[in-house]
Amino acid sequence: MSTEKNKRAVIVGLFVTIGLLIFLVGIFTLGGQKKTFTPSIKVVAVFNDVNGLQKGGNVWFSGVKVGTVKAVDFDGSSKIRVTMQIEKKAQEFIRKDAKAKVGSEGFIGNKLVVIYGGSPKAEAIEGGEQLQVENTLSTDDVMATLQKNNENLVAITTDFKTVSSRLVKGEGTAGALLTDATLYKSLANTATNLQQAAHNSELLSSRIAAYTAELDKPGSLANGLVHDTMIMANLQAAVKQINNAADAAHTFTANLKSVSDQLHTNDNTLGLLLNDPATAQQVKALIENLNSGSTKLDDDLEAIQHNFLFRGYFRKKAKQEEKARKEAEKNSKP
Repeated sequence: MSTEKNKRAVIVGLFVTIGLLIFLVGIFTLGGQKKTFTPSIKVVAVFNDVNGLQKGGNVWFSGVKVGTVKAVDFDGSSKIRVTMQIEKKAQEFIRKDAKAKVGSEGFIGNKLVVIYGGSPKAEAIEGGEQLQVENTLSTDDVMATLQKNNENLVAITTDFKTVSSRLVKGEGTAGALLTDATLYKSLANTATNLQQAAHNSELLSSRIAAYTAELDKPGSLANGLVHDTMIMANLQAAVKQINNAADAAHTFTANLKSVSDQLHTNDNTLGLLLNDPATAQQVKALIENLNSGSTKLDDDLEAIQHNFLFRGYFRKKAKQEEKARKEAEKNSKP
């Protein structure tokens, strides 16, 4: 009897031992998956929308799992604070200026946090940092975009159906092209004319090229202008002379303008004569006096000629002038 009890105790002990081993293996297995026993640090990120992210979700960095989501809590009025537990061995690779966004494992898989970016010059995270976030489109947003695109596709299909129906009926320009033979012939004639115009343009281009080649021949004016340095030097000299003449004309015009301006002032003789009425009146009176004096002088000379004292002198002078006139007439005859 005691032997059976001992066997029973041994069996019970074995079962209990095996159960404990299975329990411990399960604990360590789950702990390894959740990184419970792995040295880690905590970082946080605040999102507007986590799109269904839950506690225990994975945290990825460069496509590698580096931690898990420790907590998902409300932060303020509409923000969501996500606390992440990052493995200690990945700490040196994640920079303080790295960003976090909510992603998913596949198109409809579990939600996770993706850490990416960060400049090499930035320091590595130490624990307790709040990472910058990038707001991504939720599944609802993607579905709404797809729905909108579907509506646009339906509208495009409807429009295409309308256009194809009008083409079949011969409506519009394109429809007329497909159904009206006369219009087609007109377009064919137009295409022929365009081809002829293109051919003419080609001929014109070849003739222009030939003419250009003729201009480039030695001895031509164009060739001389391009290659003869003497012609260019002469042209430059001529241009310089023209510029000098223009400068001289400008100087002459400026001087003429200066003289004209002085004629409008009273600080010079001509300006005074032209602009001062009193001076003009005095000059007029002076001229009248000179005329009067000249008339009186003529009268005095006439009186002297008739005076008996000077009568002989003037008669002798008259005879000499008459003699000189006759000799001049005699010399002028052939």
